[in-house]
Amino acid sequence: MKVERIRDYKKFKKIRDVWNQALFSSDQNNPFLTHEWLSTWWECFSQGSSLDVLLFKDEVGNVLGMAPIMVQENILRFIASQEVSDYCDVVAEKGREQELYQCLWDYFGTIHPEVDRIDLMNIRSSSPTLDFLPRLASENNYSCSCTEFEVALVLELPSSYQDYQEGLSKKKRHELRRKLKRMGSLEGIRVEKITEAQDLESCIDQFIALHKQGSSSKSKFWEEPNMVEFFHQMAHRFSHRKWIELNVCLYKDRILAALISFNYSDRVYFYNVAFDRNFAWYSPGIYLFNHCIQEAISNGKKVADFLRGREEYKYYFGAEDSKIFRLVLIPEKSRT
Repeated sequence: MKVERIRDYKKFKKIRDVWNQALFSSDQNNPFLTHEWLSTWWECFSQGSSLDVLLFKDEVGNVLGMAPIMVQENILRFIASQEVSDYCDVVAEKGREQELYQCLWDYFGTIHPEVDRIDLMNIRSSSPTLDFLPRLASENNYSCSCTEFEVALVLELPSSYQDYQEGLSKKKRHELRRKLKRMGSLEGIRVEKITEAQDLESCIDQFIALHKQGSSSKSKFWEEPNMVEFFHQMAHRFSHRKWIELNVCLYKDRILAALISFNYSDRVYFYNVAFDRNFAWYSPGIYLFNHCIQEAISNGKKVADFLRGREEYKYYFGAEDSKIFRLVLIPEKSRT
């Protein structure tokens, strides 16, 4: 297996199709590892970081996997930040993992002068990264810390909405119906789906304005440098792939709730939600999530992923915890 190291962003931009083709056929496939996501993140948040992407290739040049990594303040990290990237990982073709991770480890050995530690966040429990890197660390004089970092809430979807409702516990089913009934008391409630790039441009700003009203911490989130630009660029690029949709719950042309979702492969990812606090009693967010779950089922989606965080509302829908891990590797020379 050959390793190609990409440190020039212009070169990285040119491999979009090759990157995505390898990702789509892998078990690690998710929107946060697409070239569109990574390139947008880099353009908005990479100040002070050095690109160090790896492509793993067979003898004839076919890409077997990728490592979307960078060096930031002498730490090797995934191209990601905790604020926006829910899942991170190395991409490895099934059946070639052992060879690929050994090549990755050999690469680690070449960067000792510039890297004090390797800090890899938001790795799902099913990832081979959690199997191979700790073992290689123990064999090569590295300390290794693998800790449960957070959870994502994931809902397996049945073939019909009726089956979904019947699969909920009696308590959850009653609670959901009670909240939906409140919204039903408002005449003229409707949900609109926005997917086109031109429409998303203005609607993203409306979403941001609504989200800011939620709390002081949410307002500060949008004050982070280039955060608004990131959402606009990401939405623009994802819209051309038909990966993003903004569902909006309206009452007399007033936005009560808005939900950014990624319609990706056989899953729907519920990325960010905002709602009008003045209508909190009606639970417009719950109403909108339920609508999107119902639509996902009718479209044949297998999973609704609520992503990271243990927010109570996610459990209303029967979503269950899926563990997310952080892996920290420190070479012997760096230990104090």
